[in-house]
Amino acid sequence: MRYLLFSIIYLFGVSINAQDYSYKATYQLEYQEDSIDLNSIKSETVVLYLGEGVSRYSSLGKAVEDSLTATLDPSNKRMAEFYRIRSLTPDTDFHYKIFKNYNDNELILAEKVFKDKLKYKQILNPIDWEIQSESKEILGYKVQKASGSFAGRNYEAWFSPELPFLDGPYKFGGLPGLILEISDTKNHYHFSIMEFQELKKIVSKTLNLDDYKEVSQRDLDQVRGDYKRDPLTAMTNGGVTIHWKDGQEEEAKRKFRKRHKKQNNPIELQPK
Repeated sequence: MRYLLFSIIYLFGVSINAQDYSYKATYQLEYQEDSIDLNSIKSETVVLYLGEGVSRYSSLGKAVEDSLTATLDPSNKRMAEFYRIRSLTPDTDFHYKIFKNYNDNELILAEKVFKDKLKYKQILNPIDWEIQSESKEILGYKVQKASGSFAGRNYEAWFSPELPFLDGPYKFGGLPGLILEISDTKNHYHFSIMEFQELKKIVSKTLNLDDYKEVSQRDLDQVRGDYKRDPLTAMTNGGVTIHWKDGQEEEAKRKFRKRHKKQNNPIELQPK
């Protein structure tokens, strides 16, 4: 078996230098957007950066957007620059990022919904896992099966003790090894690892969320839902002027409402 030479410090959650990410796990996420439409399957690439006692998770689109935005000159706020970044960013339905800190036993989800920068905090790993004897191989790593419930869904996970991270995609973790595959029993959300790599260049931990307003998860979910249902009102309230031809505005609102109605199957059915 292949065991990575990590310090046991990580396993006890005591980090000497928890400012960097040294490893990257890339997953394919397949999800059913509409709970009753079997043809509403979509897929995205998501990434999990791992360090000693810390991690950062987001969609690939969000990670690319953040990376490009960081190169912007703060004094250059021309719309052309923002449109350029948008053109280079993969499409994503998931605009949040999740930071886990095992030293503080804390998770932070941060998201910018139009102009609102919001975040909420939670205790890490609320899942009561049942580890089972069944095993197999994924990407050449031996993995073991575990089952547990989270936010209204029952999950089956495959984790590898050969990769001694207490982590996984999204909010999942708490098993004695990195989660390489996890899906709910209805297969509405299925994460499967595509690649695990040690980074040649250390990725610095950036966690400046001082300008994000702290709210509850329920409040953030409400703001996000309202924006997806009617983004035009949010844009207008935010000072954006849109010039419509006759009938265009109502037609646009109708399309947004129709799309939002089909987005009825969030990963968390019972938010904490």
